[in-house]
Amino acid sequence: MKVLREVLAAVGLLSAIFVVIFNYRDLPQQIATHFGANGVVNGWDDKSSLWFPVGIACVVYVGMTLVRFLPPSSFSGPFNEEQRTAAIPICLDMVAWMKAEMTWIFAGATWLMVALAQGHNPEKLTLGFIFPVLGVVFATVIYHVARMMRLSAPKAKSRSLVQ
Repeated sequence: MKVLREVLAAVGLLSAIFVVIFNYRDLPQQIATHFGANGVVNGWDDKSSLWFPVGIACVVYVGMTLVRFLPPSSFSGPFNEEQRTAAIPICLDMVAWMKAEMTWIFAGATWLMVALAQGHNPEKLTLGFIFPVLGVVFATVIYHVARMMRLSAPKAKSRSLVQ
């Protein structure tokens, strides 16, 4: 599973880079760069701004990769030492999945800006992108936080039938 996450993250990052490289020359000078919650374009900028989400994807990729090298003492929470030891792998697992998801979010944003510049329908593209992305990110966080919360929950004592 760890290899899958790393491959997904790397492919997401490379996708963002290649979308810009392979389409840059054919794009108009002004492209849509910002969208309202309803999917309508409400911001335009020079096509060089395509490199901004790519740069963020690179920073996210490197930053979230470096998290696994933090000392265990940097992880805190309402845990005792035993619980914290068990929570660290869960936290690192969440960060690794978030890294893969975030690189794909920025790759998707880059692809979306290119597709709109090529004349595709903005409302269908942006709304079809925003809601699934938010769902995946929230599901990842909720799943991992729930796993960590179970570590700090008091354990029910089993009762013996014979007293």
